[in-house]
Amino acid sequence: MLDARSMGRLLAWAWLVVLAWAPPAAGGTEPPGLEPAGHNSRDGYFTWIDQDGRTITRTGIAPAPGDTYITEDNRLFEAVDVEDDGTVWAEFVEEVELPQTTAVVPESGWNGLAAVLGAFGYGRTGAAAPVRDGDGNRGRIGIYHSHNAESYIPDSGDEFEEPDGAILDVGRALAEALEEQGYEVIWSDNNHLPHDGGAYQRSRATVRQLIEQGAVALIDVHRDAIPAEEYRTEVNGQNMTKVRLVVGRQNPNREANLELAKRIKAIGDEQYPGLIKGIFNARGNYNQDIGPRTILMEFGTHETSLEEAVRASQLVAEIYPAAAGLAPGTGRTAGRQIGGSAARTAVWVVVIAAAAVFGYLWINEGTPQAAWARLRRFFRRESGALGPVRDGNRSDEG
Repeated sequence: MLDARSMGRLLAWAWLVVLAWAPPAAGGTEPPGLEPAGHNSRDGYFTWIDQDGRTITRTGIAPAPGDTYITEDNRLFEAVDVEDDGTVWAEFVEEVELPQTTAVVPESGWNGLAAVLGAFGYGRTGAAAPVRDGDGNRGRIGIYHSHNAESYIPDSGDEFEEPDGAILDVGRALAEALEEQGYEVIWSDNNHLPHDGGAYQRSRATVRQLIEQGAVALIDVHRDAIPAEEYRTEVNGQNMTKVRLVVGRQNPNREANLELAKRIKAIGDEQYPGLIKGIFNARGNYNQDIGPRTILMEFGTHETSLEEAVRASQLVAEIYPAAAGLAPGTGRTAGRQIGGSAARTAVWVVVIAAAAVFGYLWINEGTPQAAWARLRRFFRRESGALGPVRDGNRSDEG
C-alpha cells in the first residue's frame, strides 16, 4: 500500500518535474539561480530589432530566445535569435492591454477623513497610510541591492565603486520617499560583491532577512548599462531617468510578478507618462521565486546622473504602493489581479504534480484503473474515511 511517507517521496519527485517545466536558461550553461550580471558596459549591450529592421530597445542584460519585452507603447515582442554581435531579432506578438487599476497617488493637502474613506475604497486619498493584514501587522516594503557596487559615471567617475556605489543612494532615496508617505520600509545596504551573476544567489540571504522582518513586497534596485539616451526623459518639467522593470521568467511566480510589473506601468503611464521604460521578461530568477510582489527596477544607466535617478525614484515611490496593493483602496484590485495570476500558476503546479503522481502509479500498477484505485484508497485512508473492505460476505479489516 502507498503510505504517507511514500506519498511524500512521490510528491517530492513530482515537484522536480514541476521545476523542470520552468523555462530553461539560454544554453543551459548557468547553475540554477544564477543570472548574468548584465549591468557592466564592458560586457556590451544588446539591440532588439523587429522584422522591419526597426530598433525596439536595448538591454544590458543578455536576452535569450523566448524572452519577451513590452515596449513603452505596450507592444509585446519575443526574442527569436541572439547573434554574437549583440543583435537580437524579435517578432511582434501582440498589443498588450494593461490591467485596470485603482491609481492612488499622494496629493498635498490631504486630511484624515480622506485617508479613512480611501482605506475603505472610496475616492482618491492623499498620503496613503500603510495597509494592515488580518493580524493588524503593517505590510512593509523591502528594498535591497544585489549589485551594490553599481554607480553613475557623471558623479562617481566610474560605473562601479566598491564596496558601495551610488546605486545605494537611489535605494535610500526610494525608501525615504516611501516613508514620507507613511509606509514602513526596510532598506538593506548589505554587500553582495563581487559584481557578477552569483550576486543574486548571495543576495538571497538578504531577501530572507527582509522577509523575516516583515517585508511583504521586495524591490531590487539596479541601474542599466546601455547608452544614456535610452533612459533620459522629462516628466512634469523635470529631467530624470526612465525606469525599466525586469521580471525573471524562471520562477514559479513569474505570472504574478509580470502582473505586478504591468500594474506599475499602468499607473505610471497614467500619472507620469514617460517614466516607465518597459518590461523585460528575461531568463533567470532574480530571487522572484520568493513571492508574487517582487520586482527588479533599473534606474537609468552608468552614463546618467545620480540626481536624475533619485528624481525618478521619488515618482516610483508614489506609484508603486498602489500597484502592489499596499495603498488604501487598492488591495482588493491588486489582490485579484496579482493573486489571480499566482493562483493560476499554482493550479498548473498542482495539475502537473498530480499528473506526475498518476503517471508514476500507472507505471507501477500496470493500468490506469489500478492506479486510480490505489490513489482512492490512499486518500480515503489518510482522511480517516476508509472502512472495512468487503468482498461478498467476507470482511477484510486490513
